[in-house]
Amino acid sequence: MTIVFNDGDLLAAYKQQRTILRVFLAVTFLFAALCIGLLIYYISLPFEDPNQIIPQIIVCAASCVYIIFSYVFMGIKYHRARRYYKLISFFSVGMKQVNKSIFLRYEQPELRAGVDFYVLTFSEWNKKKSEYMDRKIYCDKEKPLPAFEKGDIVQYLTQGNVIIEYAVIGHDENFSAEKDKEDANKKPLRIGEIK
Repeated sequence: MTIVFNDGDLLAAYKQQRTILRVFLAVTFLFAALCIGLLIYYISLPFEDPNQIIPQIIVCAASCVYIIFSYVFMGIKYHRARRYYKLISFFSVGMKQVNKSIFLRYEQPELRAGVDFYVLTFSEWNKKKSEYMDRKIYCDKEKPLPAFEKGDIVQYLTQGNVIIEYAVIGHDENFSAEKDKEDANKKPLRIGEIK
């Protein structure tokens, strides 16, 4: 089987998260040092000195830049790195499921739980309904996209619909032709008034 995630990915995600946090803490320390330095300078000025406005303007400008930096850096970059780390760390403790399905198509990438994914659609046999149903499986966008062809029979290991390992074990050309006919016969869904 082709392994998508390994222990090195978990360590790399942890290091990336920690590096981002250290950069943020360093910038916060520099901002605090600037504010303290300007406060000391402001206090040392004589009463009603015309230069009192300079440290006030610098602190206001630095505060605006720091708030914008904090929002972008922590709200986007750190948040995404943290979500990615959590996703990979859940692979070691979460419930896994092994399936054998027939690959149908690639769909548009999606953002799910703060992580970008490729979306792979498989046709899977449903025992309860006794029919084939489409199932979306997510593949990490930072990993190479699996090179499946329509009709490939794939055995894969997932955790939370995210593919962890996979292997192509065969190909069924007849199934893909039948699926194309079935999809062509489906009526398009209409959204609007029902008459």
